[in-house]
Amino acid sequence: MKRVLVLFFFCAGVLKGGAQVAGAVGHLKEQAQKMGASFVGGDYATFVGYTYPTIVRLVGGSAKMVDLLDKSMANMKVQGTTFTKISFDEPSRIVVSGKEVQATIAQHTEIKLTPGRLLNTSTLIAISADNGLHWTFIDTSNKDLAALRKALPNLSAALVVPPQAPPVHYDN
Repeated sequence: MKRVLVLFFFCAGVLKGGAQVAGAVGHLKEQAQKMGASFVGGDYATFVGYTYPTIVRLVGGSAKMVDLLDKSMANMKVQGTTFTKISFDEPSRIVVSGKEVQATIAQHTEIKLTPGRLLNTSTLIAISADNGLHWTFIDTSNKDLAALRKALPNLSAALVVPPQAPPVHYDN
């Protein structure tokens, strides 16, 4: 009887853990979409809320980051360049690193140019400090994992950050 109870609680724990991971993946995908939509829509305060806090601090805080984004996007718009769409692939498997859960997710960004458009694919690192309920993101920006881990040693060595492919330019 004790073996049956132990087996039951073990299986219940495994199933609960699987459900938590599935929920975490769902939250990650949903929040990545909200982050991308806020960026494309010019809601930089919301976008900054999805940015990994250490990055926000390095920029000088939320208000400064919002101001920098406002100015950068205004300059780009004057030149005929706008971000039109951001989409995401499925996230990688979730890994545990210290008190955080982490994953990577490919981001596809469409940019309207003055002639044509550009499609850029990059990798984001997604980090949650509350087991996948709330996620923040780091754009790897052509950096490999080793370089990122020098600045952010809490990043798991198990994350996979593939080399960034060159952007694809379309004439239409």
